[in-house]
Amino acid sequence: MQTYRVLQLTDLHILQHSDDTLLGIDTGYSFRRTLQYAHQQHGRFDLILLTGDLAQAPCSASYRRIRQEIENYQTPCLCLPGNHDDSELMAQLLSGDWLSCGPQRFLGNWSIIALNSQKPNSPVGLLAERELVILEKMLSTDPKRPTLLAMHHPCVASGSPWMDTMQIENSAALLAIIERFEQIKVVVCGHIHQELSSRIKHATLLATPSTCFQFTPRSFDFDLDGLPPGYRTFELLADGQWHSQCAYLSETMPTLDRTAHGY
Repeated sequence: MQTYRVLQLTDLHILQHSDDTLLGIDTGYSFRRTLQYAHQQHGRFDLILLTGDLAQAPCSASYRRIRQEIENYQTPCLCLPGNHDDSELMAQLLSGDWLSCGPQRFLGNWSIIALNSQKPNSPVGLLAERELVILEKMLSTDPKRPTLLAMHHPCVASGSPWMDTMQIENSAALLAIIERFEQIKVVVCGHIHQELSSRIKHATLLATPSTCFQFTPRSFDFDLDGLPPGYRTFELLADGQWHSQCAYLSETMPTLDRTAHGY
């Protein structure tokens, strides 16, 4: 049976210059090493999915650094914005032979749909009415096709009070769509810098660790976990079944600067 393999990377927080750091981490290096490690462990992928906060303070240099790393693998890449990103600049610089900024890509009989959950000038998530209308249209057009939805912000609570203030404001509208369309098999996000798995009727909701640093699960305030950079892989089967797992780099990363500000 044909199986399609997807690599999800999220919350890269790439900075303008190659020697810049965030919370003590060289995010460009950790992104590059995560890409390398995932390919060393799993081989080639059919799709790379970048689910937001690709840049920390978005600028042309940050997105060009991302593009250069991805193009080295000559693998189709679907990108979507997070609250730190400039979606218009992304669309300009992350497009071409290998990269695109959505909203949909097909892998065999699977549909991969990328949603923009960015609320302008806010860390909070929001799905604009236009996003929801386009989503319903795509789902209605092809109701038999197994579907993976991807967005940056979570649509369910993570259990960390400080993070849960930033989940999608109109999650109820999205969850209602998920419940109506049974072809939606899995919904995946980033933003919370940690693993999460939840269930909404026929769909599984997943969150994925960051390629740089992780947040402590169920923390009341901002707190950094000691886990290294991570990623998620998917195997999408032709009959609509799927498998997913997260993995973390085995190497020791620099010590996190827990007193730093600027996330």
